[in-house]
Amino acid sequence: MAEFLQQLLNATVLGCVYCLIASGLTIVYGIMKVPNFAQGNLYMSGAYLAFFLASLFNCNYWGIMVLVALIMAPLGIIIEHLCFRPLRDKPHENSFVMALGVLMAIEGLIVLAFGGEYVEVKGPWTGILSFGGISIAFQRVLVVVGTVLVLCGLYYFLRNTKKGMSLEAMSQNKELALTLGINVDRMTMLAFAISTGLAGIGGVLMAPVSAVYPEMGMPPLLVAFAAVIFGGMGSVAGAVIGSFLMAGAQVFSTQYISSVASDMAVFGLMIITLLFRPQGIMGGKK
Repeated sequence: MAEFLQQLLNATVLGCVYCLIASGLTIVYGIMKVPNFAQGNLYMSGAYLAFFLASLFNCNYWGIMVLVALIMAPLGIIIEHLCFRPLRDKPHENSFVMALGVLMAIEGLIVLAFGGEYVEVKGPWTGILSFGGISIAFQRVLVVVGTVLVLCGLYYFLRNTKKGMSLEAMSQNKELALTLGINVDRMTMLAFAISTGLAGIGGVLMAPVSAVYPEMGMPPLLVAFAAVIFGGMGSVAGAVIGSFLMAGAQVFSTQYISSVASDMAVFGLMIITLLFRPQGIMGGKK
C-alpha cells in the first residue's frame, strides 16, 4: 500500500507540471484553434530564467518566481504580435508551422546564451518529508502547492473577472463574442500572456527538482498535448484532468510494467480518445 501511495504522490507532482503546460496550450488553442508547440520551450525558458536570475543577480527563489512571471507574460505578447497575429486570417497550417519555428528558435537562443550543458537551480527548501513509509522532497511539496494556487487563481480569473469571462466567451464562440464587442486583439494577447506566464512558473517550480537543459521542454510538451486532446481542446478543466491521468499512466506503467510502457500508456490513451471521442472527455466545455 505504501508503494502505491508513493507512486500516486509521484504522479501528482508530475501531473502538476503537465497541468501548467497543458492549461496554457488549451487557452491559446481556444482563441486561435492552433496548438502552440512552443509552450514546452517556454517552460524550459522559465527554468533558464530562474538560473540566470539566481546566478547573476543572486535573487532569492520567491523573487525569481515573481520576476519570471513578469518577464514571460510580456514575452508571450511579443510572440503573439510578431509571429502569430500576421497569420490570423491565413490557413491554420501557417500558424502550425510558425509554432514549430518559434519552438526551434527559442531552443537555439537558449543554447547560444547558456550552452548545452546541464545547469542547476537551488530551491528554497531542502530535505525530505517522510510519513507512513512515504517520502517527498520539500521542493516537490512546493510544486504541488504552487500549482494548486496558480490553478485556483486561473479559475477565479476565468470565472469572476470581466476579462476572464471575455476570454472564455472568445474560446467558446468567437463570432458571437465579436458581435458583443469583445476585442479580438486584446483577448489574443491576454491568452498568450497567460499561457506563457503559466509555462514560466512551471519552469521555475520544476527547475530545482530536475536538471535544467535545452531539451527539457519537449517530453512534458508531448504529454501535455496528449492531456489536452484527452480532456478536450480548449477546455482548461479537461486539460487539468487529462494531465493528472496521463501522469498516473506514466508513473504506474513504469513502476508495474516497464519504462518502455510509459509512452505506450500515454499515447495509447490519446489514440483511443481520438478514435472514440475526438472532442475529448469535456467536449469543449470549460
